[in-house]
Amino acid sequence: MDADADFRALVARLPRGPGRVRVTPGEIAHIVLDSPTRRNALDPAMMVELADAAAAVAGASVVVLRGEGSAFCAGGDLGAVRDHLAEPGIGELLGSFMAGAVGTLEASGAVLVAAVTGAALGGGAELLAACDVVFAAPEARIGWVQARLGVSPGFGGGARLVRRVGPHRALRLLAEASLLDAAAARDAGLVDTIVADPVGAAEAWAAQAVALPREALLGAVRVVRSAGTASGPATELEVFAGLWGGSSHVAALAKARGGRRE
Repeated sequence: MDADADFRALVARLPRGPGRVRVTPGEIAHIVLDSPTRRNALDPAMMVELADAAAAVAGASVVVLRGEGSAFCAGGDLGAVRDHLAEPGIGELLGSFMAGAVGTLEASGAVLVAAVTGAALGGGAELLAACDVVFAAPEARIGWVQARLGVSPGFGGGARLVRRVGPHRALRLLAEASLLDAAAARDAGLVDTIVADPVGAAEAWAAQAVALPREALLGAVRVVRSAGTASGPATELEVFAGLWGGSSHVAALAKARGGRRE
């Protein structure tokens, strides 16, 4: 089964919803879920656009992911799911496609930064779990509420949730299917920083990160993402050895040496 081609063919036959996914490539790339009247819930066309956006940010050092307006992402668009995607068998197709889309985003090698201005529910919480750094507004609400709809995580978010919070807490979050406020989400390990302006904070953090040598920043991403895998130690050594004695390392040493002479 070619999940990508089959899902795209399915979506091409469906009526287009109002939502869009905007992408701005660059060293600091931006992906914006733009369907504010539906709390940026993903309709089928937006899912395809999100996959395309994930491919478009390859080469970025940092990707900032946010929703337009007062929400991050309320999961899937329930009306579109009910009307077009609720048949048995489509779940495997949808899940494979969206897991691939999120996997493509991770495979960009960039640091993924989320700015959460409101609800991140269901599939939105799964997108959040794929991000490396999460800034959230005080009014943010994060909910692994899939069980309320009679389903489970399907975008790869279940495994990411376990890696973030451990299996015991992950199971409680999924089984309770409750909404966490920003403070509770931070305590659980789902949010890094609570701030009044998460978009501004994400932008400032990204600007600070890209001021570092690019190869060192992306090397750190490789080290962290390989941690806990069989290849983790070898990857860490490979990254370290590749950076050692490189142009950025030599320049930094020269600057530090010059600084000590002053």
